Amino acid sequence: MLATLQRIIDDMHDLLAHVDPVALHPRDAVQILEETCRIENLASAIKLLVADRAVDACEWTRGGYRSPEEWLSHTTGTGYGQARNVLDTSQKLKDLPGLDDALRGGKLSSSQANEVGPAATPENETRLLDAVGSDSAKQLRQRCAKEKDRRRSEEEERARHARIHKNRQWRSWTDGDGWHCQGDATVDVGARIDAAIASEAERVFKAAHAEGRREPAGAYRMDALANLIEGGGAKADTTVVIRVDEARLRGQDGTCETADGAPMPVDVVIGAILAGAFVKVLATDGTDVSRVAHPGRYKPELLRTAINERDGWRCVRPGCGSSHRLEAHHYRVEVRDHGETAYWNLATLCRFCHRLVTNGGHRLEGGPGDWKWIEPP
Repeated sequence: MLATLQRIIDDMHDLLAHVDPVALHPRDAVQILEETCRIENLASAIKLLVADRAVDACEWTRGGYRSPEEWLSHTTGTGYGQARNVLDTSQKLKDLPGLDDALRGGKLSSSQANEVGPAATPENETRLLDAVGSDSAKQLRQRCAKEKDRRRSEEEERARHARIHKNRQWRSWTDGDGWHCQGDATVDVGARIDAAIASEAERVFKAAHAEGRREPAGAYRMDALANLIEGGGAKADTTVVIRVDEARLRGQDGTCETADGAPMPVDVVIGAILAGAFVKVLATDGTDVSRVAHPGRYKPELLRTAINERDGWRCVRPGCGSSHRLEAHHYRVEVRDHGETAYWNLATLCRFCHRLVTNGGHRLEGGPGDWKWIEPP
């Protein structure tokens, strides 16, 4: 096997030495890209298949690493969390024949395997593998998070939350490419940080737009982070969205999670509700929003939150799915026709798509779960 892999590596080096993108026909480039993705999937599968066995060599003890995960993280050039997921999946493959077959068939990308592997069980692996073909990356991540959340008791969830909090860390470093940073924290802390940055980034974007500057969203977020630190913290309109099954608050089964689908212990959610300063609470019956609470917010925001929750906190235009700068669009009866600002008449669009509808002659039709985007003639 090692000899075969070495020949493949030598062939890849030879191929890379002769790649000239300019000389390729665009359709050939598409085919090469697709085949390269297949190679990447197969290489990722081999890594997952052998990772657990590689740990048996105990290289991590001889190299002075604190754990097999830290050794694998260094060896593969990935983060600690991803290395932990690789080992977890590798150890479980013998009990997950469906996942094993999917990996050997090259049907999962490394990111998909990284999500599905840790969440998969003999009971849910078929369901998760079916979702790989239909879910977006964000939807798959949320689905896998919910599957993992179902396996944890409230006591286990609190222990997990405490472990993450204990291991929280922040580090920064500089090199020839500038200043870099990396951090780990619990999801409630991360949600507050993300919400604060998003709120400030909106102000940075507006200022840049007024000056005629156009820069990537990531640049605005970094400027926002610097502003928040130098200016003394988040502004008053920063909000965090928490989705919670009302049954869970009553001590029954259910989920508590951020808008991105990251699970949270119920006592952390209750604490956030009582604190109130940064929180929008979406109480659900397991499917639909049954109640919205905005401590300290004015009433129209309740409707906006319910619309965003129904639409998955992203632009509903097919093919877009942006989660930045979301706006409510009157899609059945327009504002200029005295359309009502009501649940039945609103849809979530990003600012760019909203402008296409308002000023560019585009139309949004259909409804939740069946949106259609009609371009102008």
